[in-house]
Amino acid sequence: MPERLEPNWDLTPYFPAFGGDAYRAFRDALAADLEALPARVPPRVPAGREGLERFADVLLQIEDASARSAHLGSYLGCLSAADARDEAVQRERAAHAARRAQLETALAGVRAALRDADDERFAQLVADPRLEGAAYMLARLRRAAAWTLAPELERLAAELDVTGLSAWGRLYDQVSGNLEFELARPGHARERMPIAMTRTLLEDADPAVRSAAFRGANHAWEGVADVMAASLNAIAGTRLTLYRWRGIPDFLDPALFDAAISRETLDTLLEAVESRAELPRRYLRRKAERLGVEKLGFQDLLAPLPETGTGRIPFDAARERILRAFGAFHPGLEAFARQAFERRWIDYEPRRGKRPGGFCTSSPLIGESRVFLTYNGSLGDLQTLAHELGHAYHNHVMRDMRPWARRYPMTLAETASTFAEQLVSEAVLEDPDASEADKLHVLDARLLDAAVFLLNIPMRFHFERALYAERANGEVGVSRLRELMVEAQRRSYGDCLAEDGFDPWYWASKLHFYITGVSFYNFPYTFGYLFSRGIFARARSEGPAFLPRYDELLRLTGSDAAESVAARGVSVDLTAPGFWLESIGSIEADLERFLERTGGG
Repeated sequence: MPERLEPNWDLTPYFPAFGGDAYRAFRDALAADLEALPARVPPRVPAGREGLERFADVLLQIEDASARSAHLGSYLGCLSAADARDEAVQRERAAHAARRAQLETALAGVRAALRDADDERFAQLVADPRLEGAAYMLARLRRAAAWTLAPELERLAAELDVTGLSAWGRLYDQVSGNLEFELARPGHARERMPIAMTRTLLEDADPAVRSAAFRGANHAWEGVADVMAASLNAIAGTRLTLYRWRGIPDFLDPALFDAAISRETLDTLLEAVESRAELPRRYLRRKAERLGVEKLGFQDLLAPLPETGTGRIPFDAARERILRAFGAFHPGLEAFARQAFERRWIDYEPRRGKRPGGFCTSSPLIGESRVFLTYNGSLGDLQTLAHELGHAYHNHVMRDMRPWARRYPMTLAETASTFAEQLVSEAVLEDPDASEADKLHVLDARLLDAAVFLLNIPMRFHFERALYAERANGEVGVSRLRELMVEAQRRSYGDCLAEDGFDPWYWASKLHFYITGVSFYNFPYTFGYLFSRGIFARARSEGPAFLPRYDELLRLTGSDAAESVAARGVSVDLTAPGFWLESIGSIEADLERFLERTGGG
């Protein structure tokens, strides 16, 4: 693979140089402010105009510190992902996590004060003109106060997070960023590959390459299985302990709160998905036929169809395809994406030491985003690029809003990203000059998305729920983690996978299980996928007239619960199955076109 020493993106708008004068001055000023912040929070919301204004002053200081902390965290996250081997960056990242504990301590004090304030005093507080647009965030803090410990215990929990929960997540990032595996293909010399290359190799047309990558990568994960299991147990165990002390009745409650949805909405969503599981399974069965196997294995799920060829899409060509697709429907989205390319906001080239996965991060201070992925020219890489640019656009349309109004939940975070993917794939399907192979390629990719969001993501949810249920009774060993993973895969995929085609090491290779800032980093993706499909259908129906509503919907995402955003933005009831079933049903047309192009039903 090519060896590039420097990332593609330009991070100088954050800071001119890592460790330079501007960086140190910013970091040190933030550290001093964060250290002083907890002591500024009064034990209760004062009465009277002057008291309320003083409390509002403290809230504004916390919001400002939060924005500066997010700016620094985004910058360090970029550096860490781009080169997991940089020990200086890792030290700074750990130190920043420690400083962030002071912010959490201050917020814990705010929650306690808001908890004890009656409705009238809370209403008077949020009526302060300086807090316009922050009412929803403050209401969430007040609601979360029901799960708050005494202030000194919350401070202890925040400080222990740095060397406990968050440290296990950082360990995963470091181990996975440095992990390599041996690619052993028949007739070829053995090669050492970074683990970040696994997905691209699993998209190879050659089954020998896919099998070699699957075996090699899983052998590498097996080699660090004890570390991964210890990390996963520590993360889940710490959360369960804190939940017990905080009086949280169910381990799903914090995830639902973070997602800004009700249990009713989640149950309705999952029931709708399970009721239509045969739709993506029909696609997988036909894919097995086209690949010449009786049943697929996990190593085959991302494989291209023989009819679609093995060509790669150069990055420059991907750029032009994305810009054309965006511009054909949403000129504002195209203009933004063009800016992201021209200003070098994207780190895309393969590189040793680069962390697996893709993400978009943003800074509330400079109003810019950065996109991270390992681009190797596959259609999946193209879709990932469009997806992350959709996230960046979401941040862009909110850039003039106050920081607390930009904190949207994961459920709504996928709206713009999935929408952007849809635009790119629709552009190919509607292009009269596109070849049949290209159109089949796109249909295959869209149905693969359906299989991911309707089968794979629910599988991750079922695994994580089973893990937490068992972790409550003690540590879960490597062998049991493997069993739980396969059980979840059987439940979701049914009879679509070969008996020897499951992936018992998926729990180790999937980054999402090790993200410490939020639990159950899975079901919001299915929510976002189906919610975005429903939004896309309305956009297609209404045409350009929908665009202002679409942008306004994105701006609403940090200002209300998901159910309210859907009702206000597009008049949808998320607690009823109709919307979800309609969104799943929209996949049926793709499936029928796919079956027709590959030989009938």
